[in-house]
Amino acid sequence: MLAVRPEAAAILVYPAVSPLPLLDEPVGAAPLAALLGSTRAAALTLLTRQRTTTDLATELSIAKSSASEHAKVLRAARLITTERSGKAVRHSCTPLGLDLLAGAGGPVTA
Repeated sequence: MLAVRPEAAAILVYPAVSPLPLLDEPVGAAPLAALLGSTRAAALTLLTRQRTTTDLATELSIAKSSASEHAKVLRAARLITTERSGKAVRHSCTPLGLDLLAGAGGPVTA
């Protein structure tokens, strides 16, 4: 396609043959960790199965308060849901969270 403008040079526009991205991702790149942070990405991956805040803290080797904060951020982004059952608080991925994991090449086993 040719775009002709009276006061400027003509512009030739043509479709690229290669699909984007044009550069290969480095080996071992973790796009989800780059987006969310490594701990939060790990938490989202763990939450493909329902877990309590305590379970999350234990499996991630972080404090319960940190696990709760990570869950709060993931919940605000609508990537997980949270339900209370007595004193226990259980978290699990939403369909959006599962889609994000699947798009990042992560394991989806919900």
